[in-house]
Amino acid sequence: MATKKGGLGKGLGGLFNANNVTEEALEHTKSVTKKARDTEQVEKLLLDQIVANPFQPRHHFDEEKLNELAKSIQSSGVLTPIIVRRAGQQYQIIAGERRVRASKLAGLTTISAIVRTVDDDTMAAVALIENLQRDDLDAIEEAQAYQALMTQLQLTQAQLAEKVGKERTTVANAVRLLKLPTAVQDLVQAGELTMGHARAILGLKSARQIEKVAALVVTRQLSVRQVEALVKQMNAGETEKPQKVVSPYVTAIASQLEEKFGTKVKVNAGAKGQGKIEINYVSNDDLSRILDLLEIEVE
Repeated sequence: MATKKGGLGKGLGGLFNANNVTEEALEHTKSVTKKARDTEQVEKLLLDQIVANPFQPRHHFDEEKLNELAKSIQSSGVLTPIIVRRAGQQYQIIAGERRVRASKLAGLTTISAIVRTVDDDTMAAVALIENLQRDDLDAIEEAQAYQALMTQLQLTQAQLAEKVGKERTTVANAVRLLKLPTAVQDLVQAGELTMGHARAILGLKSARQIEKVAALVVTRQLSVRQVEALVKQMNAGETEKPQKVVSPYVTAIASQLEEKFGTKVKVNAGAKGQGKIEINYVSNDDLSRILDLLEIEVE
């Protein structure tokens, strides 16, 4: 997969300000806040009360890294409080889901947390941008995150691209991946297909061929260039006109006319009874010979 650009771009402030998000929330997306504000305090919360951010775009967590973090927590504890918001009798994670998961693996029952009041727009934006900063999202998760944020904030691809400091084509190409069948998206998330492979496969004119070609790419370990060439070849086959079925009656007529005129004759019969007859000739003398056979005189 291609390396994503680091940083959030100059337009990020506009994304937050447009949704009544404070500058503190903007800073929070740039680096996890380690200290509670004046109006906040660090609390001990039961891990059983803590649930994931409903707008979390990341669905896959590296088990090996989680286990490493769990061992660190067992020896040193959770050094940085997580950030949550209250949701009824539970708390939704704003930042720190890896620490929560690792703490559960480490056998802890509580975790240090800062309870903060934020709206849904902030939650959606923080979840996306924090993950984009760390390059933690795979291509499909990134596409889903862009799509969710465009829906949540009612933005076009161009507007979202400007606000998160990406090229419009970057956002457009990412979102296009969501047109892939689920089985092919799974191959991308598993790392068996790169974004380049997926984009090439999306060039197929026949959607029914996508899964077949994706499986072929994985089996034969084809390069992106090879996939592009294969797609081009398959598309060329799709555009070729099917061979027209000629009736035995038309074939017989053409044969008899060729015998009469001693030259190639083509009979094109239409579906509604209309058609045309083409008689080949190779010279003016040959044309005169055919006209004589037809008893046609030209003055």
